[in-house]
Amino acid sequence: MNSVVRLCCCVNRVGSGNPQFCGESICDLLEESGNLNADLMLFPRLALCPPSSGALLHSAAVAHLCEEQLDQIRSASAQNHSCIIVGLVKNIYGKNTDVIAVVQDGEVVCYLPAAGYGPLCSVDPVEGYYTDDRNGLLRSWDTLFHCSQLSFCICPCPVSDLALHLPRLVKTGCQAVLVPCYEPAYAETAQKELRLVQSLSETFGIAIAFVRGGQGDTSSPLAFQGHAAICECGQMLANHTGESFEDGTHALESFAFCRDLDCDILSASQRFSAVRQPDIILRETEGKKGLMRTVHSDPFLPCEGKEAEEYLQTLFDFQVQSLVARVINTGLHHLVLGVSGGLDSTLALLVSHQALRQLELPDKNLIAITMPGFGTSDRTYYNALSLISALGAENRDISIKASVLQHFEDIGHDPSLRDVTYENAQARERTQILMDVANSCRGLVVGTGDMSEDALGWCTFGGDHLANYNVNVCLTKTMIRKMVTFLCGRFEENVGSILRDIVDTPVSPELLPPDESGKIQQKTEDILGSYDLHDFFLYYLLRYNFPPRKLYYYACLAFSGIFSSSYILEKLKVFLNRFFAGQFKRSCSPDSADITEVCLSRYPIPSDASAQALLSDLAEIR
Repeated sequence: MNSVVRLCCCVNRVGSGNPQFCGESICDLLEESGNLNADLMLFPRLALCPPSSGALLHSAAVAHLCEEQLDQIRSASAQNHSCIIVGLVKNIYGKNTDVIAVVQDGEVVCYLPAAGYGPLCSVDPVEGYYTDDRNGLLRSWDTLFHCSQLSFCICPCPVSDLALHLPRLVKTGCQAVLVPCYEPAYAETAQKELRLVQSLSETFGIAIAFVRGGQGDTSSPLAFQGHAAICECGQMLANHTGESFEDGTHALESFAFCRDLDCDILSASQRFSAVRQPDIILRETEGKKGLMRTVHSDPFLPCEGKEAEEYLQTLFDFQVQSLVARVINTGLHHLVLGVSGGLDSTLALLVSHQALRQLELPDKNLIAITMPGFGTSDRTYYNALSLISALGAENRDISIKASVLQHFEDIGHDPSLRDVTYENAQARERTQILMDVANSCRGLVVGTGDMSEDALGWCTFGGDHLANYNVNVCLTKTMIRKMVTFLCGRFEENVGSILRDIVDTPVSPELLPPDESGKIQQKTEDILGSYDLHDFFLYYLLRYNFPPRKLYYYACLAFSGIFSSSYILEKLKVFLNRFFAGQFKRSCSPDSADITEVCLSRYPIPSDASAQALLSDLAEIR
């Protein structure tokens, strides 16, 4: 996991005009966090002498004490090995100046100027560059640092001013911006800071971490409160104020926390390429254990509650709107689709129903065709019929058994041989029916296949692989299950009860006969493995192009206690093999709209590409 950089955000206790007290608090945090092997440790601006010190900030004695405490931090860094970023008052050319020191391995790497602002301009600010670099330690804000695989800048400004500086900094190619700051806190400050940082982080495709000092600071005439947060490409990895800890931490106590920045995620999200070599190369800390960030088992929908419902509603609306646009633009006012009683065709049916409602076309313009075959179970069949009736669509019930048996006779296939020919002939017969019915009514065949099936090649070429327009192709199987569950409460109870039973039905293509009791015996996840896992692999492959070894590692963390590591490894190999083998089907997919950021159309590979290079990355894992 050498693509991970561990960042520790630290807010020390302070005492006005007391650098020794501040320094001791910093050294305590360094000692407590030493076993975490952080690459970077970020402290606030003026952490060694808070701005509330007032006129004392101009005292030569205070500057001298700050230098002494910096020496203690420098000595501690020889054992800690982290790169420590900390703010202090330093006497430069006879004036006390607000600076940020960068310390590693017992040495001060450089100093950066910190700009004065507002009521805290109590020491001489130096904007931008130092012009007299006599000892090689004075640098500018634009200094680009490099640690492991991470390029970053340090921007010692108020969080509220960050938007002014980011456009310049990101053009250097930095992947992260570290913000040591120290400013008054008001009741609404924390939420404003978080909203701003999350928005900027997502907009620029970078990580932003800030630490605001204030633990134990004076309460007059301004209030201060420590606050720190780490956001990566819009995802809030951590956020703590001095009062938000649940472990009994007192509001006046210092605090620190670590999170891991993933350089693969940052590289994939970066809006600007590096335009220059880093100015300073920092040594990576060795011995990091575990992963200090949350890995969600469903990265396509990591949110919960109201936020998740709002996203699902928006996604459903996009599905409907894209289909409405296709109907208007083609002038074909009938929608034709096959309904099996499974999740995918159910969602496509609901989308089609809602599209016709928006177009103010009759419900009967939706021609929903049930096509029972050799594997159709009573449960899925009657759920399909009930749902079609409840939505007011036209149902055409066309059994495919006789036509498929005739086809077997025509091609000389023994129907007792239940092989791939036996299964695919049924899927192709159903597609022929849909296409021909659509021709007869000047209609549009609505495809039902989802992104998970497309990724795994779990569709019949020339069968359910084909349609005039596909509405589900940007949604995974796990997303569709959550979508249908969500929609249970958006329709009348008679529809909702049918949807709930469909959600509870095992996923199956139903191409092999049911067991003796009539229950589904061909269950997709028994064959392929859990869709939860495959969808997890799919997200991190498409979104960040993770190498297989890292896919495995992340999956082991996300599904710890759910799946064994051996099962995860086995299914990852299944995923990679099927993903490459099924590309020829995706190379000639039906029309669809990209309604999500992560979709298969954004991962182009040739149809004859081999999975071998990726599989070799797993060779040493047992």
